[in-house]
Amino acid sequence: MVANTTVRYAREMDRLADAAPIRVDPLDLGPLLGIWRNANHRTWGITRVELTERDGQVWARTWAVDPAADALVDWGEAPLDGVYSDGIRSNTVCGYRVSYDLGHARTQIQVNMLHSVAVCAAFTEFTDGSGRVNYFSREFLHRRPGADTRLPDRQAGAPYARGDDRLAMLRAPIDPERLLATWRNTYEHSKGLSEVTCSFRDGTLYVRVTGVGPDGPIDWGEVPATLYTDLSVTGGGRDTAGPLTDDRPTPHYADLSCTDGGPAYFATYEHGFMTVRLQGRFNIGILPNAIFTDFNDGSGRANFFMREVFIR
Repeated sequence: MVANTTVRYAREMDRLADAAPIRVDPLDLGPLLGIWRNANHRTWGITRVELTERDGQVWARTWAVDPAADALVDWGEAPLDGVYSDGIRSNTVCGYRVSYDLGHARTQIQVNMLHSVAVCAAFTEFTDGSGRVNYFSREFLHRRPGADTRLPDRQAGAPYARGDDRLAMLRAPIDPERLLATWRNTYEHSKGLSEVTCSFRDGTLYVRVTGVGPDGPIDWGEVPATLYTDLSVTGGGRDTAGPLTDDRPTPHYADLSCTDGGPAYFATYEHGFMTVRLQGRFNIGILPNAIFTDFNDGSGRANFFMREVFIR
C-alpha cells in the first residue's frame, strides 16, 4: 500500500510530521553553473558540459570525444529536465537531468554532485536500427572557471556521437543474471528503500521496490525497467579489448580482466504525487542505486537526489 494522508508519502524520509505543505527557498544554482571538464583526459565519452541560466531556465551544452574520427562532437544545447537538492527541506543544489536526441540515439544524462565533482551518468538507447544495445557510462567532471575557446569539430547526428558508440561490446547481448535477486539496504536505519527485487520475464527486467514506512514496509509494486550494458566497469582497457574471451563476454576493470561488473538498469515509479527514478548498477557484488525524486503535489517539498546501496 501507499500511504494516504494530506501530504502523501511512500517512504518515511518523504513524510512531513504535521502532514501540511512546507516552504523551501529556491535552489541556489550558483554551484551548478559554469564549464565542467572530464577528469579523465583519455575518455571516449563526454568531455565537457557547460551550464548556463537564462530567464529562469538552466541549459546544458554538452561535448563528447570521438577519437576514431579525431573529432570533438557538439551535442548542442538542451534545457534541464530537472534540478535536485539534497533533501526535501533543502535548497542546496545536488544534481540535474538533461536529455538529448542525437539522431541515431537518445541519451539522458543524470548528474549528482559529490565533493565538488559532478558524477555524470549517461543512459543511451540507439534508435537507428544498427543493432547496438543500450549502454550506461559514468564520467567524473570538475568545474573550470573562465571562458573556453576550443571549438567543436562537428555536430552530433552521425552514427557516432562519441567514441563509446563504436565499441564492439555494444554488439553483445545484455545478460541480466547478476541483477536477479532480492537486494537489501546496507544501512539498517534507512528511511528510504529497504529492498529492491529484480526479476526477468519474457525478455523484460522488472524491478520491485519496498519503502520504509512509519508503521512497516510500503510496497511500491513492480515496474518494467530498461537494461543497459555498463561501460563504466571496463575502464581504460575497453577501447582495445575484444568483446569475447573463450566465447564469453570479456569483463574489465581498468586494464585488468578481473572484475565481476554487470548490467545497469533504469526504472521509473509514478506515484501520482511524486515520480521516482532509480538508476541501478551491479558493481563488484553490490547494487548502488542513484535515486532522483520529483514531487508533483504542491506540498512544497524540494525535488531531491540520494544514493542507497544494496546487497543480496
